Amino acid sequence: MQESVIQSVVLPLAIFIIMVTLGMTLTVGDFKRIVKFPKPVLIGLFCQMILLPLLGFAVAGIFGLTAVYAISLILLAVSPDGATSNLIIHAGDGDRALGITLTAITNMLAFVTIPVGLGIAYSMYGTGALDIDFPVFDTMVQVAVITLIPTLIGMGIRQWKPDFAENSKRWSKAFAVTFLFLVILALVIQNWDVIVRDGPRFAPAFIVLNILSLIVGYYVPKLLGINFVQSMTIAIETGLQNSTVSITVALTLLNNNEMAIIPGLYAIWMYVTGFALAYIMTRRKPDMQAVPT
Repeated sequence: MQESVIQSVVLPLAIFIIMVTLGMTLTVGDFKRIVKFPKPVLIGLFCQMILLPLLGFAVAGIFGLTAVYAISLILLAVSPDGATSNLIIHAGDGDRALGITLTAITNMLAFVTIPVGLGIAYSMYGTGALDIDFPVFDTMVQVAVITLIPTLIGMGIRQWKPDFAENSKRWSKAFAVTFLFLVILALVIQNWDVIVRDGPRFAPAFIVLNILSLIVGYYVPKLLGINFVQSMTIAIETGLQNSTVSITVALTLLNNNEMAIIPGLYAIWMYVTGFALAYIMTRRKPDMQAVPT
């Protein structure tokens, strides 16, 4: 597939801006929580960075997805969570600090998790149409450029110009939502024939992955003694991935249009289950309010 200006320039630039704005919501103190209250953070990271990728591989195998869609689903599973999860946690009055901390750490480590996960996926599903010799190190560097570096820049801006960082929240969220909507719309239009042809095969897979990740994200912390609010927060963080990063990796680093379809459609679906959980959280009883863990 020939790379367009949108894929090679506009999309990476847009994700760079989005990650900078994400960084402007973070402080060093957010990362200190892992030392002060390590249990919920470590359990949340375990759910997101270990259990979720395993679910991705399992669901891809169970549904017998073709190579391109199996790798696409795994790409989604190894991607970090994004601003959407924090928006839904805020709407449900969840543990905002825990959500921000998990978002920050998973995005900072995306330059490792994405290349490693994709490397394993390519070794399992690579065919003549897909390069089996997946360049893990090169992809690690490229993902760092679009995730880790802009996040650090954003944190630097917040430290240097806190008022600017605070005032930019409104327009940055609007930009992210609008941009993601336009990308998804373009993907749907461009790949309509593929969606109609293969949609009945891959749509159940990402829906099941989403539901299973929400269930695992809630019950694993709950069984380990985490309170209701923090367990629901971890569930949202585990079940709602950063589709923008997944789409960017698929279109720019992997140069594969079809691999961006599942993350694009997933970005729409996750709002359904995400806000359903937010509603459940708002209906909780007073004795379910968060307590330190």
